[in-house]
Amino acid sequence: MVRNKISPAIASSLFTLTILSTIIGIFITIYFFFISPDLAYRIAAVILVGIVGILSFLRHSVFYLSDQARMGWTQDRPEFQLEVGYANLAIGLVALSASLLNWGSLACGISLITYGTYLLCALLLHAYEAVCIIEIRARAIRSLFSTAFFVVTLYILGFLALAQSHASPFSILKP
Repeated sequence: MVRNKISPAIASSLFTLTILSTIIGIFITIYFFFISPDLAYRIAAVILVGIVGILSFLRHSVFYLSDQARMGWTQDRPEFQLEVGYANLAIGLVALSASLLNWGSLACGISLITYGTYLLCALLLHAYEAVCIIEIRARAIRSLFSTAFFVVTLYILGFLALAQSHASPFSILKP
């Protein structure tokens, strides 16, 4: 299949917005953590899972051709890439609901841990690529470090939210 040259610009912009949202979300969450932990977990769920998930959905599913160009991929059957976007959307919408409908720290914590686990799987893929695929090693290593940081952040916030909600065995971590 011959395609016109697709620009990576839209996907690159969405990826940049994802990274900026993550950084801003982490700082705002930490700030509010010292004022109101419950509010901090809601903010984390909205920004780190909801907004990041929806931006990732747009990049992977709506603008998938641009995303392929950004990553240097060419394929005629993008179904798996679309599924990745749908998973991001599903988790993101649940996190937005948990936060905006005030379902509590337990629901926000579960959203954070669910997204962290989802991204942990991506982290394992980046680790495999960094070790085994020489052609993309540099990109895979960058992805490995940034994804690892995000996964650890999501897990820490998620476990603290579960502790706040007195979920066993995490209640021993209560701040």
